[in-house]
Amino acid sequence: MRILDLLRRIELRAVLAAAVAAAILHICATLAAPYLATAPPYSRLAAALPVNAMKLMPPITRAAQPLPFLAPDARYAMCRFDTSKSPVIITANLPGVGWSLAVYTTAGDNIYAATGLANQETTAAIRLVPSGDRFTGLTPESRGLAPTTRQELSIAARQGVVIVRAPDRGLAYQGLTEAMLATATCAPAAR
Repeated sequence: MRILDLLRRIELRAVLAAAVAAAILHICATLAAPYLATAPPYSRLAAALPVNAMKLMPPITRAAQPLPFLAPDARYAMCRFDTSKSPVIITANLPGVGWSLAVYTTAGDNIYAATGLANQETTAAIRLVPSGDRFTGLTPESRGLAPTTRQELSIAARQGVVIVRAPDRGLAYQGLTEAMLATATCAPAAR
């Protein structure tokens, strides 16, 4: 009988309020975790990557990983970009399945991704522009020049990392994979 009396005293609203409070606390802690990390991924890459220049990374091994949990069966080219002085143009050829290009903010948020398709080469051309209403220069058309032939996707971002990923198909294809990764560019836009 004592257990039944105790259960009758427990207020259902108090139990629901405690469950809702616990859920809110869990969500807030999950969303805050990247900002409270002692060594976020961007700070690890900032020391190893030049600004606005693509760098071919060495093969991933257990002892040499620029970021945790990178796949050892892939090769990477990375660029740390900064659009504070001028827009940055990113180009990459993605010749097939398994190839990808991704743009990340300093907080690790993925703001753009492109993948290679089977039997079709995909060319990604991205213009990273500073956030806000800042004038970044005249377009070629407004200066009386011929329009650029390639279409560029403009993304508002201040700083971050661009990662081009290629499948590692073994030693026989290593030279070809590295040559394709070397064609990826990351450079300030010419004014």
